[in-house]
Amino acid sequence: MTTFERAALAAGVRLGLAPSFTPRRWRRYLDGGGRLVEAAGAGPGLLARRLRVARGEARKLAREIRRCDPEPEIEEAARAGVEIVAWGQPGFPCAFGALADPPPVLYLRGSLGADDGVAAAVVGSRRATDYGLRVARVLGADLARAGVTVVAGLARGIDQAAHRGALEAGGRTIAVLGSGLLQPYPPEHVGLIENIVASGAVVSEFPLHMPPRPTHFLQRNRLVAALSLAVVVVEAAERSGALSTVRHALDLGREVVAVPGPVDSPVSLGTLRLLQEGAAPIGSAQDLFHALGWCDTGPTDLPGEERCVLDVLAEGGATAAAVAREAKLTEEVAAGHLLALEVRGLVVRTEDGMFFAR
Repeated sequence: MTTFERAALAAGVRLGLAPSFTPRRWRRYLDGGGRLVEAAGAGPGLLARRLRVARGEARKLAREIRRCDPEPEIEEAARAGVEIVAWGQPGFPCAFGALADPPPVLYLRGSLGADDGVAAAVVGSRRATDYGLRVARVLGADLARAGVTVVAGLARGIDQAAHRGALEAGGRTIAVLGSGLLQPYPPEHVGLIENIVASGAVVSEFPLHMPPRPTHFLQRNRLVAALSLAVVVVEAAERSGALSTVRHALDLGREVVAVPGPVDSPVSLGTLRLLQEGAAPIGSAQDLFHALGWCDTGPTDLPGEERCVLDVLAEGGATAAAVAREAKLTEEVAAGHLLALEVRGLVVRTEDGMFFAR
């Protein structure tokens, strides 16, 4: 780790430990031209200018940030096998840059990779019915078999069913927690967490020992939406927290789809409303691919970027990273195009992660 990377890590953790330096304030600081390391050592005058707050409030905030010592947190994370990734550093999800309130730091167990740029969130009620659990598990498995990373919040009900489906299919899944990684919730999912870590990632923006709080689960939902190309709502009551994920997804321009359920079921009232408001109804992973337009285009009328990706593969097999370099795309975008082409049967992926044009 370089000196700058170490400074960025310490700065991100320091800011993440300061309760009053909220993600919205971090966005405002960035929009004011600020930088990570600068923010962690900023005095009252600079904080007041960047955040557009009164000098007295800036003084309190500066004192709070200075009191936060990042070193014990960094050392404990290293002992626990938790990676900490600061804003703008390699491994920090670029998708978070589009958020109105991005986190300055992310705690991670497992790994995030280029293939995770092609991801779908499966969300819904904690009090799911047998029908909802069955659908979520099948969707998680089918998405994983198609090479889509399944994102959810590790909650009881729909979330855990989707995670389990993806794991059973041998695919990747990402769990976003509403607590610190060393204070996971719900506690009965500790075994599930270990399985996810082995073939995906468990992430949190919260300090290691932050307990679960109701507001944290709503806060983490924006990260679930940001990490996904689409949000699939399986079951949701009228006031379900899953609907907050939908709002974040719409703000980010993500596709929102819903699984129809019995009209007399309380946990289907939220999904019914989504369908009435224009969400596409789906009953399978293939339906989702159609909703995203991944199954509707033939080889002669491909969009420009997909045609460019296919042209790269005409020269021979390549990894997603190599395709991205040759096509001058980000790895996230290239991986999305590769999956779309694979779903249409125009590209084949081998077990070692190589892609070939058919």
